[in-house]
Amino acid sequence: MADVLRADNVGSFLRPGYLTAALDRHADDAELTTLEDRAVREVVALQEELGVPVVTDGEFRRRVWYGTMTRITDGFDPEGFERVYTDDEGREDRHGGPVVVTPLTRIRSQVDFELAFLREQTDRPVKITMPSPSHFLSYWTPGVSDRAYATRQEFLDALIGLMHEDAVALAAAGAAYLQIDAPKYTYFHDERLYPDPDRRAEQLAEYVRADARVLDGVGGVVTGLHVCRGNYRGMYGSSTPYEEFAEVLFDEARGYDRLLLEYDSVRAGGFEALRFVPDDTVAVLGLVSTKTPQLEDREGLRRQIDEASRHVPLDRLAVSPQCGFASAYQGNLVTVDDERRKLELVLRTAEDVWGGVGSPTP
Repeated sequence: MADVLRADNVGSFLRPGYLTAALDRHADDAELTTLEDRAVREVVALQEELGVPVVTDGEFRRRVWYGTMTRITDGFDPEGFERVYTDDEGREDRHGGPVVVTPLTRIRSQVDFELAFLREQTDRPVKITMPSPSHFLSYWTPGVSDRAYATRQEFLDALIGLMHEDAVALAAAGAAYLQIDAPKYTYFHDERLYPDPDRRAEQLAEYVRADARVLDGVGGVVTGLHVCRGNYRGMYGSSTPYEEFAEVLFDEARGYDRLLLEYDSVRAGGFEALRFVPDDTVAVLGLVSTKTPQLEDREGLRRQIDEASRHVPLDRLAVSPQCGFASAYQGNLVTVDDERRKLELVLRTAEDVWGGVGSPTP
């Protein structure tokens, strides 16, 4: 069973202090590139040291997890929309989101921007993450965005087209694993995404089908879909449990090899929703929280995996952190030592349960 990838890594890592400081002061592109290169080398070395089977660049070239699109295209105002996040204690934080303001044009490819340098740093398989195109619809602003595109659908089609070009190029250039990140699938309270409460299931199905077009016809890679409830400095944006949408989501997402599912809190609900996972899909259980420094109990994780296996056979399960450690460059409220211990926990748990961490096989 260890031949399947059993220990997964969602994507982002804590930025080193020198890179965070440069981003805080909005350093120019030349300086940022030098510091990003240094940071990527360091995070690759960390992953190799720990034995992480699929390596990422930590998303170190992005200010925020979807930031590829604002750095490889022109057409977005990166801070044009105010977003709100909260935590279990009611703490709130607000920051900007990207609004499309002019027709999108390509500046560079994701291969040149992220993959090429990463491939030079390691012989291990590498993963590249991509934001779900539908995510950007939540920032569509009437009177502004419709000056660039007449309709939301026209904007979405243009964005999918650009991202599909990148997916094809990434696969051809040696990426082993492409992952679509889609936190907003769970945001049923967001009226920009779900304007009709009576049609939420249909609306969700439309978004999943649209986002999957990014990977249409892309072969030779493992494909994954990551679903969470928002992740900003330990805060979340949604509390919708899987049971409310799993049947629709998992059915529409059957083209993906892997579903990476946040399962670190009561917000996710129980494992019963896993009964809808397609028979040829691996469910990756995000049991280890990146939001808090508290280290989960290894035996407790084994019990949770055993419980999940009542709904999906053990040979179609894997384990991971619930999300990235730094979906925004400021990072979650954990330390580098916390990050290391949690990654080690994921790896050791996979070894305990499946006999190894496995490897990606398209």
